[in-house]
Order: sequence, then structure tokens, then C-alpha cells
Amino acid sequence: MGESELSRLVASENKLIAARQALCESLGKTRELGVALSKSENKLKIISGRLQPIQQAMGPLLDQTESARHFADQIEGALNPAKTVLKKFEELRALEAILMREPKDNLDTYLVGIQKLDECLNFVKLNSGSAIKLSLEAAEAVVRKNAVSKARGNRLAESIALLKTYRAGEPNTTLDSGLLGVPLEKLTKEFKRIMVQHTLPLTLPDRLDPTETKDITEQIILPPAVLKRLQAIMQNLANNGGLEKCVESYREIRSTRAFVSLQGLKLDYLKTCSPEALEKIDWDILQTMIGKWSEHIEVAVKVLYASEKRLCEQVLGKVSKGAHVDECLYKVARIGIGQFISFGEGIARSHRAPEKLFKLLDMYDSLDKCMPTVNTLFDGEFCRELRSQLRELQKMVVAQACRTFWEFKQWVVEQHEGSMAPDGSVTKLSSYVVNYLKYLVSDDYNPIMDKVLKIEQSWRGQGRGEESGLANGVLLFMQALERQVEGRSNEYSDPALRHIFLMNNLWYMRTRSKKCGLGSLLGEQWLTEQRRKVENHALAYEHEVWGGVLKYLSREGFNSQGGRSAVRELVVKRIRDFTAAFDSACQRHQRWSIAEEDLREGTKDAVLQAVVPAYKSFVSSFDSLFDSGSGPKNYYKYTPENIEHIITELLNGRLELTRGPGSQGTHGRQAHVPYAGDAHR
Repeated sequence: MGESELSRLVASENKLIAARQALCESLGKTRELGVALSKSENKLKIISGRLQPIQQAMGPLLDQTESARHFADQIEGALNPAKTVLKKFEELRALEAILMREPKDNLDTYLVGIQKLDECLNFVKLNSGSAIKLSLEAAEAVVRKNAVSKARGNRLAESIALLKTYRAGEPNTTLDSGLLGVPLEKLTKEFKRIMVQHTLPLTLPDRLDPTETKDITEQIILPPAVLKRLQAIMQNLANNGGLEKCVESYREIRSTRAFVSLQGLKLDYLKTCSPEALEKIDWDILQTMIGKWSEHIEVAVKVLYASEKRLCEQVLGKVSKGAHVDECLYKVARIGIGQFISFGEGIARSHRAPEKLFKLLDMYDSLDKCMPTVNTLFDGEFCRELRSQLRELQKMVVAQACRTFWEFKQWVVEQHEGSMAPDGSVTKLSSYVVNYLKYLVSDDYNPIMDKVLKIEQSWRGQGRGEESGLANGVLLFMQALERQVEGRSNEYSDPALRHIFLMNNLWYMRTRSKKCGLGSLLGEQWLTEQRRKVENHALAYEHEVWGGVLKYLSREGFNSQGGRSAVRELVVKRIRDFTAAFDSACQRHQRWSIAEEDLREGTKDAVLQAVVPAYKSFVSSFDSLFDSGSGPKNYYKYTPENIEHIITELLNGRLELTRGPGSQGTHGRQAHVPYAGDAHR
């Protein structure tokens, strides 16, 4: 072997020894990265440990001059990849000081350090396999050619066997990124720290005010600099398989914040949600609870959860490309929305009462206003359950509101009050039903009730066109009430009082309906028909009460034989009979009432037109039958003016009637006028 070849061989072995020593030294120093570095460090030490016997076994090549020439180039080729890997370990030592600090001290530098660490580990993973392969081939060649002593050859053979075993374990896949564990964990904690620091609970209003909503949502928006830091952390974690931990931290923090925000609305009332428990609560308190629910669910959906989705998209949307937004929003909203749903279902399932209808309509209106926002916010697969539960609750409220409405109508049909009012006035039932419907068709509830009824009727495939909705329902209500009034009128034994009762109630139903939205729903035809019915009852009343009075003013019999004296006696008798009948009619009507002013005035005018002119004509027609000294004024109790005054006061309810002693006269505010001839009896 020439001197130059020997020198070359010696130099190659020296390089191999130096590489082994450097590799071992680097592996030792990297142990300072901590427990998290040990996994990959041990694997790299395996590589170094397998190379060391090969390098030691190749030492005697200095004495194998002829054979050494054949292995020098191969050994050199095996050492170069190992030296390249060792350089990466030098870079790891430089990164140690950066990665052991806290990210908050200098996040940008920390993120660059993690990136470089990742690059180093990837290089090792990509190149360690080829280094092992080349070293294995060189070692096998040395053993095969007996280029070393027997003892060294045996040790080298053992190392070859171990290298083959390690190679069979696919080091490129088993050499994972365990070195990144510590810095990635620190990044996750830094993400959580920033989120906690910059996401305070929202101060929510008791009711939704669109003018304030924007100001409220601004509370939850992160400053651009903070958002940039969060997204940089998330991107780094995503690149290293740690995004899920980051998302989990986000869900935990925002779920807590959302719950705290809701508690600011004082939602303790939502804890009572079973139908049985709700039915035991005083109605005044319960309707206050339902009112709060109707306002708070809108605030929760349109302010709180809308803000939460906006923040979620802001923080997670860019890095995760929206993959985690739906899941996070579901975790944030499910508890709060679940409380609202449970309370709403309890109300919908609890006992139905007429007054509860309006609160059910409030609930439906709030849900109806929320549903477009719900469908927009909770639009992903994870939130399908929330959307479904809210839709089912809305259906329950619709069904319950319609049942309450129709059962109230049936209650009207079956209602039986106590004894009827003796004056024939409007019943409490008429007043209650008309005012109930009046409130129902107000601007606040008319469109809601109409929509609810149409929805319910569409489920049954009924109620199309004009026959659907609130108009048809109100007409059925009024028809039921009218039948109830007509049935109760039969309880009056006096036919005239029966007509007064029907006049009062039908006129009340008509006038109250005409003055509010009921009139437009019932239609002009119904209003006209009710007026016609009232007029018929008024005519029947006049005939029943005053017709018996007017018959005594008849001229029948005055043309018969008997002369002037007989006619005069007949006139006196008719006047007396008229007066007695008039007094009786007044006494009869005194106990009755016509409360509505327009109906009372119309009835009064009709009675006056029927009685006063007829009485005045009768008296004046026979004035010539009496002597000038004893004219007809001595034979009648009332002048036409007296009659007009009494009827006016009577129909206005201002006349107090008493019985004269020993007479059948009537005492009113005017003086008593005795019958002519009373003093001669």
C-alpha cells in the first residue's frame, strides 16, 4: 500500500471516529431540552450507538493496506450523511434557549424557533434512514472481506444485526415530533391566556333594542393585533397537529363566558320548567316569567349567540377554514338554548286558560322573529339538533295557542252564569268575550293570531282563502256568543224585558266591534245584520210596552148613537185608562236599563214619536166637548208636555217613581195632577 493511500485511509477512519464522537456529544447535549425531548433523543442515540461499533471495527483498516483501498471511498460516503445530521443537532442546541422561555415574552421569535425546530426534525426524519443504510452497507462490506480482526469483526457483526433490526422498524415513521411537545404545549397555554384576557362577559339588555345591538356586539370583537397573535399561534399549532387542543380551549373559554353573560339577565326563573310546577305559580307571576322569556330568548339569539358566532369565525374561521366554527358554536350555545327550550315546552304543555293565549302568542312571535337568525347562525351539521328543537318548540306553541283559542270558543258555548241581571243589561259574558276578542284583534296580536291559525289550519289541509285565519275564527266566536245570549234571554218571563236584554247585548256586540278591528274582520254584512236585529227587538219592545198604552187613544166608538154627553164620558174613560196604562208602563220600565247612549236615545225618540203626538192629538181633538170652565184639563192627569218629560226621564234612567196614596197615579219630578171629579167621589 502506498503512503498516500495509507494517509487517505487513516484520514477516513479519523473522520469516522470524529463523526461518532460529535454525534454522541450532540445527543448528550440535546438532553437538556427536557423530558419532552427524550423520545426522539433516544432514537437518535440508537443511530449513533449503531454507528459507533462500525467505526471502532474499522480502526484496524490501517493495518490492512491492500484491502483498505477498497473500503476507503465507501466509508467516506457513509460518514458524510452522518455529519450532515450532526449539524442539525448543533442548530437544536441553539434553539434550546429560545424554546425554554415563555411565548408571551416574544411570540414572534418563539414561533420562528418552533418553525426551525420543526425543520430540523423533518430533516432528521428524512435523512436518518439513508445514513443508517450507507453505514450498514459499509459495515457489512468490512465484515464480509475480513478486513478487521476477529474480535472487531464480531462486534461489528453484532452492530450490523442491531442496525438491521432498527431499520426494519422504519425510523422515518417512528422518529416523530416529540421534541415539539414542550413548545407546542406552551403555545396552547398562551392561546388560552390571550383568549381569557381579551374575552369578557357581555352586558346584555333585558330586551332587544336594535339601536343598541351594535354597541353590545362591539364588546366581543377582538383588536386586530390580538386576533393576529391568536391566528399565528393557531396556524403554528395546526401545522404541527395541535389545532384540536386550541379549539378545545376556545370552546371551554367561550362556553363559560356565554353562560356568565346569560346569568346577567337573571334567568333563575328558567329553572322552573315542568308543567306541574308552572301550573302552581300565581298567574301574575307566571305571565311576568313568560314575558321575560319572550324578551330574553331574542336577546340570547340575536345578540349573544350572533356575537359568539362572529367571534368564532373571526378567530377560528381563517385557520380551520370554517371546519370548527359550527362545532364550537354548538358547544357554546347548547346549555343556554336548552334552558329556554325546556321552559318554553313546560309552558306549552301546562294547563290552558283563555288569558294564557296572549302569552303563547308572545312566545310564538319571539320564536318567529328568532328563527331566521337561528337558521343563519346554527346552519351547520353540529347545530342541527338546536335548529330542530327550536322548530319543534315553535310548533308546540302554535298547536297550544290554537287549542286555547278554540277551547275558549267552546267554553263560551257551554258557559252558564248565575241568575240574569233583573234590568236586562249586558251580561258579563258578553263584555268579557267582546273585550277579549277586541284585545286579540289589536295591532299587537291580530297578525300573530291570524298567522298561527292559518298555520294550524294548513296542517289539517283546511281553511283556504277567506275561510281561514282570524276573521273566520272571530265570526265563529261572535256567532257562539249570540246563540248564548239568545238562549239566556228565555230566562226572562217578561217578553218586553227579553227584548231589552237582546237589544242591549246585540247592540253592545255591534258597537264595540265596529269601534275596533273586530268590525273589519266581521264585515259590513254582519254589522248590518246586527243592527237589523236590534231594530226588530226595539220595535217588539215598543209594541209590547207602549202598544198597550196607545190602544186607549183609539177613536173607535165615537160615531155611535148617544150624543155629546156619551162621547164626553167615553173620552174621559179613555183618558183615565190611558193614564193608568201609561203609569203601569212606566212602573214596568223603571226596573230596566238601556246602558248604551246611542241605543237609549234611539229608543227614547221612537217611544216619544209613538206616544206624545198620539196623546196630544187625542186630547186636542175632544177639547170642544167640554165647557170652558171645566175643560179637558180637569179630566186628565198629564199634559202632553208631562208625557214627553216623563218618557225622557224614564228612558234616561233618571225618573224615580212612587205610588200615590189611594191612587194609581205616578209621582215623578213633576207635581201630581189629580183626576177630574176625584173630589166628587
